[in-house]
Amino acid sequence: MIAPNTIVGGRYRVMKPLGGGGMKLVYLAEDLRLAARPCALAEMVDSFTSPDTQKQAVAAFQREADMLAQLSNEHIPRVFDRFSDQNHHYLVMEFIDGITLEQKLKDAGGKLAEDAVIDVALQVLDTLEYLHNLEPPVIYRDLKPSNVMLTPSGQAKLIDFGIARLFQPLSNATMIGTQGYAPPEQYRGKVEFRSDLYALGATMHHALSGRDPALEPPFSFPPLRPLCPGITPALADLVDQALKYDVVLRMADAAEFKQRLMAINSGVAPATTAQRNSSTGPAARPQLKLPLAGVRSGAQPASAPTLLSNQIDTECPRCGRTIPVDSNYCSFCAADVTGRLSAQDRGAHEARTIVLDEVAAPGGYPGPIFHRHARRRHPARTLALVVGGFFLVGYLMFHSSQPQPSDGDTGPGYGAVPGAPNGGAPGPAEPVHTEPREIALRRALDAQGYASVHFGMEGDTIILWGTVPTEADRLMVQTQVFLVARIFSIEDHIQVRDTFAAP
Repeated sequence: MIAPNTIVGGRYRVMKPLGGGGMKLVYLAEDLRLAARPCALAEMVDSFTSPDTQKQAVAAFQREADMLAQLSNEHIPRVFDRFSDQNHHYLVMEFIDGITLEQKLKDAGGKLAEDAVIDVALQVLDTLEYLHNLEPPVIYRDLKPSNVMLTPSGQAKLIDFGIARLFQPLSNATMIGTQGYAPPEQYRGKVEFRSDLYALGATMHHALSGRDPALEPPFSFPPLRPLCPGITPALADLVDQALKYDVVLRMADAAEFKQRLMAINSGVAPATTAQRNSSTGPAARPQLKLPLAGVRSGAQPASAPTLLSNQIDTECPRCGRTIPVDSNYCSFCAADVTGRLSAQDRGAHEARTIVLDEVAAPGGYPGPIFHRHARRRHPARTLALVVGGFFLVGYLMFHSSQPQPSDGDTGPGYGAVPGAPNGGAPGPAEPVHTEPREIALRRALDAQGYASVHFGMEGDTIILWGTVPTEADRLMVQTQVFLVARIFSIEDHIQVRDTFAAP
């Protein structure tokens, strides 16, 4: 930690710490060259042992800082300066005198009134609309109460664009965002505009209900109306739609979200997505050009994953599943994939972006080159084979440790299936689920179209029954059990019944 009155970079006098943690701390400082103007000084410390790796991370830091400095919006703090001193890296930003939305929620007892939530949300949507309409678009990725600053006048500003992640080579947690607020697709490295809308919906749900999603199972948002009986129905429906598990069921973009929220705020019945499309047709999204110093015309900047790009996937060398090429760890099996990527993929990993053309980056460091017609993998086939293998190994390990019944052993508990006689075929009844992981699994199966699949728990074993159309669907159900419920012992009674096949 930097002591007060320390001068950093020959220009900035540190006054006091403002917050932060891990590899990033933020201080209130004075700019000695500009009449002691107050500023926020973010300090990031890297722990690289490889000079080449550090050089690449610093180059990426400089590129992203330059990109952030080009942003011009009243709800985004301005970036004034950036510099490095050995393994210490600094970003100088506009000082925002205020408190975070997280602190405001604590001061208010955990939740806010509707009008206060709508006011903050409209300002955030103005910012998201600006970011998403840049060329190339910018995806914020980590919207949550602690990243929304509120000034005494009520102005909201988005802080922390996650630049510190460039100096964390051993973790890909910053790629995913924050548990509870990050949407399902972000865990798979697939972000788009509606990913930010999900995070805003999670933030609004928290502020309106007082229910902190970071303390709950992922993607387990109950409908707002039962939680907040006095809430405006249209507002509850809007927030619930933003939190849909399937991205295509959410509102189309920030403009629609803002338009409907403004209609609710003014007491006018908001138009739905279908009504907007039928009356106006598919509207073209206006594009604002983002000036990027040092990047030649027509090329995307080699900056961090806040920039939306046509990402090329790679396969995890351990489980074979498709993961983003800039991953440090596999999101499925947690394998360390940093050292196992190809030389070309490693360049993309260090630059933390995928570009379609060669990039002339500041300082002469070239970005990775990928071609538009790169050969794609076949993840569905690999996923089915790998998941089947994992299931078989887990199944054998579990049952090899269990006592085997003697002949004629039909005692209670052995081979029993919920809703059926002992040892018989599974029945249709599904028990009421009360555990969070059971509830989360039920919702995940419903969201994936497997409402005909039922399950029950017996100790650490999950019992599945019901019907699916194909064998691949059976494997997908088992995958959901692994990923959502974290259960590896499965007793599978699912019947494959293709309703479209000939009798």
